[in-house]
Order: sequence, then structure tokens, then C-alpha cells
Amino acid sequence: MAGRIPQSFIDDLLSRVDVIDVVDSRVKLKKTGKNYSACCPFHNENTPSFTVSPDKQFYYCFGCGASGSALKFVMEFDGLSFPDAVEKLASDANMEVPREQVSFEARQEQQHQPLFGQMNKAAEFFEQMLRSHEDKGKAVSYLKNRGLSGKAAKFFQIGYAPPGWDNLQKRLAPNNDKDTIKQLISCGMSIEKDEPGKEYRTYDRFRDRIMFPIRDARGRVIAFGGRVLGDEKPKYLNSPETPIFQKGRELYGLYEARKIRQKLTRFVIVEGYMDVVALAEFGIHYAVATLGTATSEHHLRRLFKIVPEVIFCFDGDQAGRTAAARAMETVLPLLQDGLQARFLFLPDGEDPDTLVRVEGKDAFEQRLNQSDHLPEFLFTHLKEQVDFDTLDGKARLDQLAAPLINRLPDGMLRQLMRQKLKEETGVESHALTKLEAEAPPPAAEQEAEDDIPLPFIDAPPIAHYDAEPASDALAPQVYQALTALVQNPALAQQLETPECDPESEIERLLFEVLNKLKQAPQNNSIGLIIQWTGSPFQLQLKEIAEKAAEASVIPSASTIADVLKRLNARKLETELAGLKAKLANKEKLSDEERQRLRELQRHMHELQKKRTAIYAR
Repeated sequence: MAGRIPQSFIDDLLSRVDVIDVVDSRVKLKKTGKNYSACCPFHNENTPSFTVSPDKQFYYCFGCGASGSALKFVMEFDGLSFPDAVEKLASDANMEVPREQVSFEARQEQQHQPLFGQMNKAAEFFEQMLRSHEDKGKAVSYLKNRGLSGKAAKFFQIGYAPPGWDNLQKRLAPNNDKDTIKQLISCGMSIEKDEPGKEYRTYDRFRDRIMFPIRDARGRVIAFGGRVLGDEKPKYLNSPETPIFQKGRELYGLYEARKIRQKLTRFVIVEGYMDVVALAEFGIHYAVATLGTATSEHHLRRLFKIVPEVIFCFDGDQAGRTAAARAMETVLPLLQDGLQARFLFLPDGEDPDTLVRVEGKDAFEQRLNQSDHLPEFLFTHLKEQVDFDTLDGKARLDQLAAPLINRLPDGMLRQLMRQKLKEETGVESHALTKLEAEAPPPAAEQEAEDDIPLPFIDAPPIAHYDAEPASDALAPQVYQALTALVQNPALAQQLETPECDPESEIERLLFEVLNKLKQAPQNNSIGLIIQWTGSPFQLQLKEIAEKAAEASVIPSASTIADVLKRLNARKLETELAGLKAKLANKEKLSDEERQRLRELQRHMHELQKKRTAIYAR
């Protein structure tokens, strides 16, 4: 078995390849100023929002948030694993990939190969039984009644464990082969019954249940979840922990989500197998479920190595909010800059399975887009526990919030949370100052992962936009409009979406900030900046917010609207100037061109009147 690839080689490889060449060989790029742009290959769009920077050697999409280095792009676009992507880039660069010595864990995994083999055979058996067993009708009816299509069942390899004590054992060990039976016991598929005075025997763990294979990150079946067809108990039965399966480390649906050719930018954590399958059925291929346990730090580390955002999905009742509070405490130490957590609370009596079937993909994703960011949930949750209208209630809020904020690692989010606490109470946090003086905040433990070796944060450090060309006469006004929007994000709801395409990077940032605020409204700069956590523009937006606060300028929607109108008019002005140039050169205009000239002149006159009215106000 091959060993690990040294990090020093990966660094050397990335220094030798050019991200422009790597991307352009797969997606045709167009030079726009210092950077290059294209329609994003990871989501459908008509206007290019995908930017590649040769100076910083990274790509970023304003639309879906896709970002990373040349290596990350090859992984996502070509659908390759980390080692295969390294091999591909190295081959293109005429470099040979070195390997480190095989580890103890790798040798141990080699010894477990027979167990993986038996689990794969079990999955094939259950899938076959769903198609051919004499009792398949009730299983098929159950799945159809739950709204599950044959396509989804096949994709998740859902099967059926028929009634009977030893169907699986007879198939995999037809002659009661002792070695095979021991393997089935070891991987949790068979149970041994050895009572004094009675005959020793073994029997199948799963009987008369819908079967959901649980896979590791490499797609190998390592366990099963079985659901009864009626009201028997337990409703769900999971495989026990085995040499190849630890339920506190695995997530149902994670492999399937990565298998789909899509750019993963977030995961939503749900409760059950059917929630994952139902959401995938409706095109939401980024849901995962824990296996009968609360979400652990290990789960979250795995997800944050792939995406920058995790959304916890809970019932809207008190039990759901209590579970959300526990999840919040678990995720806080992991929120390095660039990562964020959100919380979605469902209507009473609904779960993701039922809700997405009622309201569809777009409406459910709108719920996700409008879900609470961790800071919002934290302060809302704590303010419900105090009498916030009193001074001692605010003091109590400080005592409750400080230990939670202190769990955050050093970084921008911690600073923003401290600032938010000060805004809520009106004074600096005495409790947090005391905690920081007693001990430094705990750092998130670094944990090696054999199955997902590439962290999400392989993008370059946060970078500023390059300065706009001096010839761009609108650049100062665009910057002022962006500043006003950052200072007062609520103004976005009073503005119309621009009809033109951006012609500079600062215009693109203005448009994308506006679009993001329309999708997920924010009331203050902190919420806006958190929206951009993990992007290369978080730092610049934070600096804009700080400068605006120092200037004490009151932003207005009319100021921003005027800039947007001027940007919309720019294309028309160019067209009008071209027709006027023809007349100046004594060129004859066609009937269509003369009609268009009159329309443009009339339209520009109306725009000028509107601008005059805005300035008058």
C-alpha cells in the first residue's frame, strides 16, 4: 500500500504550476484587468462571477463561494481524490510523486480488507433482495409511500433485509464456513448466541428492515442502518462499533455528497437517513446525518476540511433549541477565521424529509440561506435567559456570553463577537477580560485524517482587491456606494438589483454584496462581514466598515441607487456615443439606428431627471 505524500512535495508542486494554465485548460478564461474571469464551472450562471488571480495563485467564485489553489481546482473539476489530483498535477509538471513509509494504521487497514469485502457483499445482497425477494412488495411500498424514487434508492444503494434468522449468513457462508462467520460477527452483521446448556448458533442482526449502507470517505461499506417497516421497536437499528466502524467518527451521506459532481460550499447536518435521501431526491446533495449520536468535534473537523460552512438543522421546539445550544458549544473552538456555523429551526411537526416534499428545493434552500448565523443564535439564545431590559440582566448576559466567546480561537470572529457583546451591554466585557487574563483561549486540536487529507483552507491568505484603474471615472462613487452598503446593510432591501454587468472588480464586489444581502438580509456590519467569512474579501470589508464608523457619515439608499443607475446607464451611454460618432463622421444611419438613437436620447434624459431628483432630496 502506498504511503503518504510529503507536504514539502505538495508545496513544491504548487510553486511550479500556474493556476491560470490549470484552469484555462479546462475552462476558457478571459482576461479582465489583472485577473481572469469565466462563468463558474461549479454552478449554473449566465454572468461570469468566477475570478482567477495569477498574482495570488487562487480562484474564487462570487456566486457559489468556490475557492482554492490549482490543486483544489483539479480535485473539484476532475472529480479526483487528493492523491490522484496530486498525481495528475505532478504528471503535467513532469514530476515524480514521492511516498513516505507505510504507517502502522495502513498495515492495520490492510488486515481489515476481508471485513470490507464482507460488508460490500452484504450491501449487494440487500440491494438484490429489494428487487427479487418474495416479500419485496411491502418494502417497495414503504419506500414509495415515503416518496422515494428508484433512482434515489439505487444511488444510495438502499436494500432490504428479508424476514428470517439467517438469510445473509446462508448467502455469504453457505457451508457454515467458520472463517466467514467469524468475519460476519466481527463486522457486526451476525450475532452469536452461546448460552449454557444450549446449542451454539449465530443469526443475522438485521431482519425485515429497509437497509441503508453507511460508507467511509473512500466509498467502502463499513456499517448499516436498518429501519422497520411498521411500528416495531427499535425503529432504527445501527451496526455496532467494529474494527472498521466507529459511529462517533462517521456521517451518513458524506461519501454520496462528494460523489456528486458539484462544488460543495456547505453541509447541512440533519437527523435521519431519510432526511438525507429526501433532500438529495430534490437536488440538495449536501446533507449528512450523524449515526445516533450528537454531532462531535471530530464530525465537524471532517466537514470543515471540505467546506467553510456547516448548518445545523433542528426541530423548532425547546428540545431542538437545547440541542442547538449543545452543538454551538461544540463548534465554537473550531471556528477559525474562514469557517462559520449556522442554525436552522424547522416548523413544529416538520422534518427535512416532509418539509422539502411540501415546499420544494428552492423554498427549503431559502430557509438555509436565511438561517441564523452562530453569533445571532448565541445572543438570541442567551438574551432569552435574562431580563435584558434591566442593568443586572445585561450584567448577567455578560457573564453568560463571556465563557462562550472565550472558547473561540483567536481571530476576526472572536474580535467581532467581543465587539457585539459590547454593543449589547454598552460597556466592555468585564467577564471576558477576566477570563482572558486567567488563561489563553483554548486552541482547537489538530487531528490527522487518513481519509480526507486536504483541508478546505488551501486557498491563499485573505487578500484585498487590487486598486481600480485611474481611468475608471465611476470607481470613487462605486467605492462610496459599497461603503454605504457595508455601513448599513439594511439599505439593500430598498435597492434594485443592477441590470448591467460589472466592468471592474470593485463593481463586482458591490454587486455581490448587494445580492448576498438580498438573499440573507443583515441589520449591521458585523452580520455582513460574517457572511463573507472564508472569502478573500472579508478583511477588506471589515476595514471599510471600520473606516465608515470613524467617518460618522450617515449612509442613504438614494446615494447607492444613484450609483447603480449610473452603472446601468453606462452601457447605454456607450451605445449612444457610438451612434453620435457615426453622425459626426457624416455616416448615414439606418432607419433602425435612427429609431434607436431617439430611444437612447429619451432614456438618458429620463435618467438625468431621476438623478437630479435624487440630488434634490
